[in-house]
Amino acid sequence: MLNYKEKFDPNYYADLADDSAMIQAAVDEAAKYGEAVTIPRRNMRTGENLWSIERAIKLHSGSIVYLDNCYLRQADDVFENVFRNSNNGAENGLTREGRQYDIQIIGKGNCIVDGGKHNGMTEVNHSHSGMPHIIDNSVFNFCNAERITIKDIRILNQRYWAFVFHYCSHGNISGIDFFAPHTVRNQDGIDLRTGCSHFNIENLSGVTGDDVVALTCLSNPRDVIMRKERFDDSIHNVVIRNIRAISRCAFVRILNHDGKKIYNVLVEDIMEGINIDPMDASAKEKGISLKQYNDIRRTNIGVRIGENKYFKDGNMAKEGDTYNITVRNVFTRARAGVYLGCTVTDSLIDNIRLFGDGNTAVYFAEGNMKNLRISNIHYTQSCDPNRQFNTRLFDENPDKEPDFEKFNCAVFFKGTKMENVTFRDIDANGNLDAVFGGTGSIVAEASGIRRSNPETPLIDGEGIDIKLID
Repeated sequence: MLNYKEKFDPNYYADLADDSAMIQAAVDEAAKYGEAVTIPRRNMRTGENLWSIERAIKLHSGSIVYLDNCYLRQADDVFENVFRNSNNGAENGLTREGRQYDIQIIGKGNCIVDGGKHNGMTEVNHSHSGMPHIIDNSVFNFCNAERITIKDIRILNQRYWAFVFHYCSHGNISGIDFFAPHTVRNQDGIDLRTGCSHFNIENLSGVTGDDVVALTCLSNPRDVIMRKERFDDSIHNVVIRNIRAISRCAFVRILNHDGKKIYNVLVEDIMEGINIDPMDASAKEKGISLKQYNDIRRTNIGVRIGENKYFKDGNMAKEGDTYNITVRNVFTRARAGVYLGCTVTDSLIDNIRLFGDGNTAVYFAEGNMKNLRISNIHYTQSCDPNRQFNTRLFDENPDKEPDFEKFNCAVFFKGTKMENVTFRDIDANGNLDAVFGGTGSIVAEASGIRRSNPETPLIDGEGIDIKLID
């Protein structure tokens, strides 16, 4: 007699045309009974330890998928996700009735999801030649879903973002290891987009070609419908912790404009990886040395809050749109440990520690900052800021090389306006040009300033009024 649970094994459907059909059949059958699907290592249809994904696996409310030591690879020349929720893109997908719940994807052993050979679709060309939207190049794509758990998976060579969520809540994403050595543009790790809340994201490692985690609350085509359905379009109540990675961009990026809000975010325990990213063949062919390659791969920013490039026509974030952000325990050799731009209020930056050739611990771009507490900035004595290498960090004219000499301060201001801001406990080593530098309209208090070289200036710049207090 047939054990009905055999129908939840994709190999039960080995007579179907391809691997996606096999997995989908098992997922659909399991949904009828509230059972879990396990994708094993061995594919009985092909006799190989490989599952080739030609169409996205659509998950239903209550779907549980175990990746048991298996290897999933996106098929060549397809424009598809690997996993998405089944109502994503459906007629009712943006309605209250179409919201989906309780979806889990859990890795066991050495499970791998591989983007494989890139299909050529990028942000630049995705609207041409009949290609779908670039979001379909992501590995995991969820919209209008709640209570999502994804954990313990290795992601290789994602074609675009590895994970993307729109209007999702109560997510738990953990134990993800990335390897995407910047072969194409915008290989983010995890992206929370407009309308996401109550997420825990933790225990991330590896290499991403762009931001490891990005919280980007911007206008998108779903907004009109979701507002009619009374969905909140802010990003809030997010915890991001324990990242051990390498990224050319930022470990964590927080960005909002268009009147949308980001608030109640905790980012903690970020540590930059060292020497885990081998040189790729193209770099070797160009004669780039290992040292030069490591410079290229050096992180721009540890944690980036706010942005002065994305807004136009007055849609920039306003005071009160980005608030109650806590960043603590960041260990990095980045060009900036923490960047704050446009507007940030009522927030805490604590324990930012630079080593190697790290530059500015806390960089304030143009904008209005209010009610901030910055504490415990530390440079190792051997930290020697990189003074030659060009950067694309500081919103300069892209055709003009910035004068990086100006940025070698523990705290730097670029035309910043501040109110009710305090700095506490800054250890500045002798390789810095000043403790505070730049320009702006700065009135702040500081205490516990320690300079290993007594000749290092407290302030080097204009419009900076730092009152030392006991």
